[in-house]
Formats: sequence, structure tokens, C-alpha cells
Amino acid sequence: MSVGDENPFGELLQDYVLECLPLAEQVADTFVELERRWRAGDPADELLGSLPGRLHTVKGNSAMMGLTPAQETAHALEDACGLLRRSSERRTDPAAALLITGGGLLVDLVRQASPELDPGPAARYVERVRQWMQGEGPPAADTQSERRRTDRRGGGGADKTDSVVRVDFRRLDALLEVLGEGLIQHSALAEAYRRLARRSGACEELDRLDQTILALEKTLKRLESTLMETRLLPIASVFGRFPRMLRDTAEAEGKRVRLLQSGGETPLDKAVLDRLSEPLLHLVTNAIVHGMEPPDARSLAGKPEEGTIRLDAAPHAGRVVIRVADDGRGLDEKAIRKKAEALGQELRDDEVVPLRSLIFLPGLSTAEQVSRLAGRGVGLDVVAGAIHALGGTIDVETEPGKGTAFTLSLPVTLAIIRSLIVEIDHERFALPMAHVAETVRAEPDAIREINHRGVAQWRGDLIHVADGGAVLGTAAADRAPRRFYVVMAAGGKRQALLVDRLVGHQDIVVKGLDPALGRPDVVSGTTILGDGRVACILDSVRILEGGRRAG
Repeated sequence: MSVGDENPFGELLQDYVLECLPLAEQVADTFVELERRWRAGDPADELLGSLPGRLHTVKGNSAMMGLTPAQETAHALEDACGLLRRSSERRTDPAAALLITGGGLLVDLVRQASPELDPGPAARYVERVRQWMQGEGPPAADTQSERRRTDRRGGGGADKTDSVVRVDFRRLDALLEVLGEGLIQHSALAEAYRRLARRSGACEELDRLDQTILALEKTLKRLESTLMETRLLPIASVFGRFPRMLRDTAEAEGKRVRLLQSGGETPLDKAVLDRLSEPLLHLVTNAIVHGMEPPDARSLAGKPEEGTIRLDAAPHAGRVVIRVADDGRGLDEKAIRKKAEALGQELRDDEVVPLRSLIFLPGLSTAEQVSRLAGRGVGLDVVAGAIHALGGTIDVETEPGKGTAFTLSLPVTLAIIRSLIVEIDHERFALPMAHVAETVRAEPDAIREINHRGVAQWRGDLIHVADGGAVLGTAAADRAPRRFYVVMAAGGKRQALLVDRLVGHQDIVVKGLDPALGRPDVVSGTTILGDGRVACILDSVRILEGGRRAG
């Protein structure tokens, strides 16, 4: 959206996008569903009847804002839908394709919301609709390819208009910085109070100070909660682009695929959404191109010719879980094993679960011909890397002939996270509580060594115990035995990390590291503690992945 700070109509354009973009996306998704229903012999009268009101609103608002291309496109679609409501014999595949093209174009025009947009694509589309309505031949296909290019440009996750807010998001970031400083100063004040109380003992003034500090903490918590809610947007802003992309990709591959969605109202921080779009896009495209069988193959296997991809999101234990599942052919585990061994991986016949995780290895692909759109295994290492960079996990389940499901677990926000502060070799580190399963006192003889690896009994299982200093490269040969270990859990993996001291819990404001300074793989960022110290934030997922090498 071409709305800058210097644009005097910027706020009005934001309001326009905020109101009209959901309507345009609903219209475009309805066109995709109409095509599917018409092919199944269903006239779908109720769907056609739901369109005029939405199109009329977009048309009117676009006219009021002087956005002529969007106005004329909405008007053309309104006329086309009117004709289709009156004439059921015109409800054909070419007509559906014409509507889908126009729906995607309308979404793009509303999303970009600028009076300076090139009017050419809209004018050409309106002419195509006019010719079709007058029975001058089937619709041409030039505008659709143009729209597809626009859709792919929007798939990278940096599109501002998918998360339009009434306040410039940079101001929310600035507010977050101020809140972070307030949280740090509150921690410093609380620490100073504790030192003073230890020296002076109880008195009336200290009691009042204690109450004031507690009241300030509650106020800051309310401020944090309100600010974080302001930064949250429904995940539907990402999910909304998939129905049209799926339809175009399936058409190009000669397949029939239906997308089912749930949980679009699930909220996520805009910063997470901006970086989530591309990995999700890859997983969905991958499922269509290499997970889903052609209609004849599905029919021979006793499946419906139309495949199904499910895209579900739901909050769970302070995080958001997203599941991308298809009912396709499933992963070829023998082919994966063969390819993994060719890449130098040594596998045992009984390593079933690790085998499935091998699809995230760089360069692993079992496809004989890699599609230009996706490859099952090609790029999945990049997907996993993007999810891990968000502090998330990714797991895969598959059953031959039944399908494959990827499950992503993500933090709601990257800005402020509840963390356990630990001390290792006189330095303090933050471990996100989302990945902390338990803290345990390291009793003598509780940790044994098997195959040169430390292990301990935890909840009936043996888990690997890595030394925190060894993981971070700070361990000294003459150090005292570490007193505690922290059990970390993510994506079905469990591992313990030995630490010297458990300092306590704290909400931390995440700050990035300058890439020029370099950083260990197991560090994801930094924060400032209440005493003014800078602490590194440990990447639990990376530690779990490197557990075989650490310790």
C-alpha cells in the first residue's frame, strides 16, 4: 500500500483498506468455492447471492476514495455475478476462471490502495468481462498470469497491508522499547528494595515502598498486555491468500484440491506473521505439487478425485499451533533413507522417528523431477530454519497412502517473553519458559555416562544431559560441579542443560544482536536484566538439535 507518513490521506486509505480488504478477500475466496461447486453440479445459488452486497460496498468506498481501477473492477464483477444469477447455463469453467481472476485482481488493487496505480490491468479486465457478457467468445487468460505474478510477490511476508493498523507500527515498536525500559527499571527498583530490606529490617516506610513496587508491577503488566494486544493480528491475514494460490497451482498441475481452514481468528504478533507467510506458502505449495496424487491415481487408490489440504491454527499453552495436513500419498520413507545415506547419514533400520526428520536435511529430495514450484524435501531445511528463527518447532507425521501433516508451534510474540534466568560460569542467560519442562537439583550420582554422553533419569525415561559450559564454550577444567539442570522440551525432543544457579523468572524484552559481531548458534538474542547486566537468550531448539554434539 502506497501510504506514507507524508500522505495527508494516509489515515483515510488505511481505514479504506481495513474495511474493504476483508470484503475483497471474501469475494475472491467465494469465487474459488463457486468453481468447485459448479464442477460438482451444484448451482451454489446462495453463494452467488452473498456477493452483490460485498462488491457494492467495495465499489462505493473505492469511488469515494478516487480509486478508479478498484471501483471499475468491483463494478464489472457485480455485473458478471448479476448475469450468472439470472442465467445458470452461463455457470461454466471459463466463467469461474474469469471471476477468480477478477477476484484476485480486486484484492491486489484494494491491498495496494493508491490513486497512482497503473489502470491498465483493471481496464483490460473490465473489457474482458464486457466481451464475455455480450457473448463475444471465451475469456482470454492474459490478466490471470499477471495476477499470479502479483500474488507470488505478496507471498514473502513483507506485505504491509496484510496487517494494516491505525497506528504506524514503528510507533508500536517505539512504545515497546519504552515499556522494556520500564520493566528493566522496575526490576532494578525491586532489587534495590530487597537489598535495603535486608540491611535495614522491617519498617513502615519499607512496607509502603513494597506496596508501591507491587502496584507499579501490576500497572506495567496491564500496559504490557494492552500493548501486546494492539500488536496482535488474526492469522487469517496470512491464511487469506492461500485459497486462490492453491487453486492456481492445482490447475497448473492438473490436480483437483480443496483447502479447508479453521482458526483464522487466532491472534499472532505482526512481527511473527510477517515472517511466517513464506514457510507456510512453501508447505502448502509442496503439498499440492508433490504430496497430492493426480485425480486418476487417487481414483485407482479408492480416494476421492479431489484431494484435501487442511490448514488449522489454534492457541495452545501460550503458543500458537499451526497444522498443514494433506490426504495425499505420504512420504516415501525408503526413498528418504536412501537419499539420506547418499548424503552421508548413517542410519539403523530401527530409527523410524529420526528418519522422518531427515526431510529437513539440506539438499534432500526424493523427487525424480523437481518442480519449479516446490519439491518434497527441497527447501524444507529453509522452512525449518525460518520456524526455528521464530522460536518455534516443526514436526512431521506421515502415513503411506494416507497423507502427511506438518505441525508448527510458535510463540504468540517475539517482543516480550517469560524466561528462566540461569547462571553458567558466572554469566547469566535467559531460557524461554515455553521450552522449559522442569528444573531439577543435580544430586550426586544422579547423572551417569553412557557412550561418553551424560544421561539422567527423568519421568521414567533416560534423557541426555549436556553441560551448559560445554554448549557455550565457557567451561573451565577446574570448575565445581554444577548444582542444577534444566529439562528443555520442544517438538518431542527432551534434553537437560546443567547450570550453576537458578536466578528466577522474568519477563524479558528481546533485543537482536548485530550480525557483524557474530554469535554462537545457540544464542538467539540478548536482553537487559534488572541489575543492568546484558544477558544472552539461549535458543532451546538449537540446543536440542545439537544435543548429540554438546556435552
